[in-house]
Amino acid sequence: MEEISAYVERYALRELLSPELIGALRPIRRGSGGYLIRSGDPVDRLLFFVEGKAKVYSRMENGTSLLIRFYRPFDILGDLELFALDRYLMDVVAISDTLCLGLSAELIKRRAAENAPLLMRICSRLGTKLADSNVAAAINLRYPVENRLAGYLLATMDYPAETGKGAKVSQATDDLGELADLLGASYRQLARVVRRFREEGILETRRGRIVVADRRKLEPLARDYYL
Repeated sequence: MEEISAYVERYALRELLSPELIGALRPIRRGSGGYLIRSGDPVDRLLFFVEGKAKVYSRMENGTSLLIRFYRPFDILGDLELFALDRYLMDVVAISDTLCLGLSAELIKRRAAENAPLLMRICSRLGTKLADSNVAAAINLRYPVENRLAGYLLATMDYPAETGKGAKVSQATDDLGELADLLGASYRQLARVVRRFREEGILETRRGRIVVADRRKLEPLARDYYL
């Protein structure tokens, strides 16, 4: 409970939640690659994202996925479906060690009238997420694969601040097909860009994984996409 209390104070959750809901918060931890929310699962809780990084993507009918955005603290997960749907629409996957504070969806619905600040925050976040979704669609339609890849790489890694080099990406090179789907590109398009980035000294491959060799060359290409 001490850990929960620390995050409650850090993110001013007492301003959003009644004492009953504060007392019902439960910690939910996931390591890199773990699902925080899985599409198709019943909507059983709302998550307050308080530590780590995660990505959200939508599964298409043809089996491919489309990257929507990244989550960093503080944020709310599961708000889109909370009052309108029975099952989650999108996948949210941790890309580092993450911590969320979970609340029962049923409890929130029963106590909604007593938690107007939470409802107002959810409405505000839904507007922002709609805008993010529109931006993601525009990026995938209008901008080259090199820009999308650069933005993705910058958003999914941590850098040694003193050098800007050698940051490892948690993306194995044999998963380029999956990454291509996320970025709305073909495997051939993405492989061509990765090859060019290697030739230009931006990327390296070490032990089957992509590694950024020169962040300073990568940053101008990202143009703040997904960041």
